Amino acid sequence: MITEADVAIAESRYLLPIVGEQLYDKLLGGSYVELRDGYVAPMLGAWVRYIIEPMLAERCGVGHGAESVDSERMTHLRSMASTLTRRLSDYLNAKQDECQEYNPCCNPINYCSIDGGIVQIY
Repeated sequence: MITEADVAIAESRYLLPIVGEQLYDKLLGGSYVELRDGYVAPMLGAWVRYIIEPMLAERCGVGHGAESVDSERMTHLRSMASTLTRRLSDYLNAKQDECQEYNPCCNPINYCSIDGGIVQIY
């Protein structure tokens, strides 16, 4: 039920802004196995789940799109994905000497966050 397009959307929207194109290309090429398997894959999986949850509910006959999915469930999925995103960002910041392709200045989490609907820029 999960398509390549679903994964591509999650990669474009949530992964690429953090890792950047150079590191993304290295990950696709098989480099940085610990980073890919331990940090990128869980984060990307969580965002894919968040994206497809309304579609899955509709496909399974639960209702019609986002309105049919419990808002508490969607909030939980988003919170989980956001936590895994922060975990990936923290790992990259701690290991930036080992990941030469990573540029912390390009990672939006390092200078902007949204807390309770309030955008904070530092």
